[in-house]
Amino acid sequence: MRPLIYVQVYRGHFIAKRIGNGKTVRKECVGLEHPRTLMGDITKVEESFSAALKELVPTIRLLKPKGLVHLLPVYEGGYTNVELRAFKEAGELAGINFAFLSTLDRPHTDAEILQVLR
Repeated sequence: MRPLIYVQVYRGHFIAKRIGNGKTVRKECVGLEHPRTLMGDITKVEESFSAALKELVPTIRLLKPKGLVHLLPVYEGGYTNVELRAFKEAGELAGINFAFLSTLDRPHTDAEILQVLR
């Protein structure tokens, strides 16, 4: 079974959680500190996502984890397609098999995440 990862992205940091075992890591990320947008530096975001994944899924697996990347700050006008694509690509480059995106204005419950990722 593929590991399931939930990443809550905030300005300056993110919280990644492995669904099922409850393990959670918080990472500060300079790539999330741009003054006008959440995605400032895709390379720094991808590196931070990758480091978090190594902590949550430490062993090498044949099946990469599925993930939900959740952008929590609400911006007037929402996110551009370029920003959304950058977060999806950062998750996939970090090792998530397929990164789903969410911009819901509150954190998801484990049940909601399982519905999306199963």
